Amino acid sequence: MKAVRSVRLAADAVSEPARLQEVLDVAGRLFNEKGYRATSLAEIGEVLGMNKASLYYYVRSKEDLVRKLILRASGRLRNVARDPGLDSMPADQALERLVREHCQVILEFPNEMGLLVQQRRFIEPDALGDLTERERVYVAHLRGVVARGVSEGLFRPVDPGLATQLMLDTINGLLRWYRPGGRRDPAAAIDEIWAFVLGGLRAERSIRRVTKK
Repeated sequence: MKAVRSVRLAADAVSEPARLQEVLDVAGRLFNEKGYRATSLAEIGEVLGMNKASLYYYVRSKEDLVRKLILRASGRLRNVARDPGLDSMPADQALERLVREHCQVILEFPNEMGLLVQQRRFIEPDALGDLTERERVYVAHLRGVVARGVSEGLFRPVDPGLATQLMLDTINGLLRWYRPGGRRDPAAAIDEIWAFVLGGLRAERSIRRVTKK
């Protein structure tokens, strides 16, 4: 089992005041529990003990609140891919780090990641506009690592775009099936995700090499 760098450091890009971070945390939890459409600003303010005027000091509208949440979530993933050492690693090692840290982000911040992945279809298009470029860059980075692995002979000949989408579906599936306190602890869940991803990508000669050991 390999160690995973703490992704709590991914929050270093978040420079909001402590009270705004509390607003985002509560809103993310309520959106995740009740759904985006079923949660009102009034409910969020009630949980926080804030009236509307106080809440509007931090967010202009429900759409503005969601925009802040999804940008914070996407920022965590963007920071996962920023490690300058990834380009010098063999592709399989670089991909392992990316997969494990993406899983760690989901397990540490399930509410905002759930909003980003599972409920985005309910969000106003304007609130998603700022997310598009960040997502494109992150997905392109993953796809590039997969393509490099194919060219290095570490991965079997796959379509990098399709393989990346299947990999993301597998990782994001943690939001649906992982339950804290269940029979798998977080480290074991991440190990299973990585083993599944690697099993689908590993080149045949790599499989034979591992079998011989």
